[in-house]
Amino acid sequence: MACIYCGSQNLIYDYIHGYIVCSDCGTINDNIFIEYFIAIEDDDIFEFKGFPTVREGFEKKIIRGKLRQLAKINNELKIYESFAKRTRKDIYVDWNALQKKLEGSKSSRIYKHIAEESIEKMINSDQIIKLIIENIIETDPVLSSRTLRGKVALAIILKHLILENDVDMNRIAKEASLSKIHIKRLLTLIKTRMKFIEKRIIELKTCILKPIPTIQ
Repeated sequence: MACIYCGSQNLIYDYIHGYIVCSDCGTINDNIFIEYFIAIEDDDIFEFKGFPTVREGFEKKIIRGKLRQLAKINNELKIYESFAKRTRKDIYVDWNALQKKLEGSKSSRIYKHIAEESIEKMINSDQIIKLIIENIIETDPVLSSRTLRGKVALAIILKHLILENDVDMNRIAKEASLSKIHIKRLLTLIKTRMKFIEKRIIELKTCILKPIPTIQ
């Protein structure tokens, strides 16, 4: 064991005052908790008299640890509540993302929609949606700033345009868990960005609709 201040190993155990003291710099390194007993009536029987004791020392440390833990939980709860108050319907605070943000992460998105899990499954199960998001939406600075639901809705709109050259508002709203008004706004957004994404749409459309060669 070395001194916590100067690193010296010349430590003195001061049992009278209950301290571990560095003889070089005088720093108190720790407390000493000792149990001691005194003999009563005869040498074979002892009565416990020592205070503070090792047992009490551990108990105090455990209590202090629990109090610190409770204080930490209370502080985290207050932070969570401050973010939760800003949520809207069907939106919740992602606690793991919030913790990352508190640790300094800038990329963590705190608020999530209850439908996001099913939307993520849709992305993974629909290759065309995935391609549209990766090759068109994520490459555009405006479209890529949308929420995950917004991106999926944009991808569904573009998918309809690529495959059917039409947009079914009701169907898209249902698939993306968004209102028709929201879908209409996204459609308007696509129109404003069309001159920037049209080339990629044509390239992707050519790739998607490319006929599969027959094997003779």
